[in-house]
Amino acid sequence: MVKKFRPVFTNEAIVLGAALLITLPLRTIQHLTNMEQGTGFYLKVDWNIIVYGIVLAAAMGYFIFSAVKRKKKILLETAPVKLPGCGALSFLTAFAVAYGAYNDYRLSKLDASQYTVSSTATSAINGSLSNIQFVVGAIAAVFFLILSVLFLAGKASSTVKLLSLTPVLWFILKLVVRFTRTVSYIRVSDLAMEMISLVLLALFFMAFAQTNSNIEAEGTAWKLEGFGFPAALMCLNMFVPRIVIALAGKAEFKYILSYADFSDLALALFIVATVLTRIIPNTANIIVTPSAEVETAE
Repeated sequence: MVKKFRPVFTNEAIVLGAALLITLPLRTIQHLTNMEQGTGFYLKVDWNIIVYGIVLAAAMGYFIFSAVKRKKKILLETAPVKLPGCGALSFLTAFAVAYGAYNDYRLSKLDASQYTVSSTATSAINGSLSNIQFVVGAIAAVFFLILSVLFLAGKASSTVKLLSLTPVLWFILKLVVRFTRTVSYIRVSDLAMEMISLVLLALFFMAFAQTNSNIEAEGTAWKLEGFGFPAALMCLNMFVPRIVIALAGKAEFKYILSYADFSDLALALFIVATVLTRIIPNTANIIVTPSAEVETAE
């Protein structure tokens, strides 16, 4: 009898939920009490920051360890199947990414020279990168829109091979632009946290492009889980505290060149939906046994 298994992410979902319950309030308190206005630098190291860092590191470590354990057991479903939930989230992500690309472009024109590495050459390069970033972001939005149509129509999502690279390029360009801004890795500025989020997003979507396009995808799906959950955790840690302080009328407590980016929220939801609904068993690892028990890929 064939002993089947199904990917089960109950523990990962619990860890993600618990980490968010702890880190989101801590991050919001940091914005209001322990961040330098404008720069987003920590004013001092206190218990809040230590607990926050430990929880983030522990959760991310667990996600990566858990994913590596499943390395040969899972793959990404790319068959033509209707996925209305993923279709709706892809549609939401398309508009959120387009809006985020516009906001990044608008902020790049903001006169905030005290928060950037100042030189004529750097300013010119930053301006060019911002323009390219805007164009690539718009194309990435088109990718998510096409993905939405494919999911809703039940068509194979692997048909958009080249476009699937545009989110990766967009995150890399966003990261490069942020390297031209004043950042503190010692006082761990808000910008540094944003850069960590972008690295994780780039790693997730690099694996997504490879697996979704079926290009040497064997043994790669674990990266969707291993980098996806940490990326979702960081995205929500960027979005939620910023939207809370903005709604509370305390926008002056955030980094001057940051904003509550709805693409962070949309991307987090897209990532979680992808992991929970599209990762399936790798049938090459189904084992023939005399029992008919169902094994879960814990």
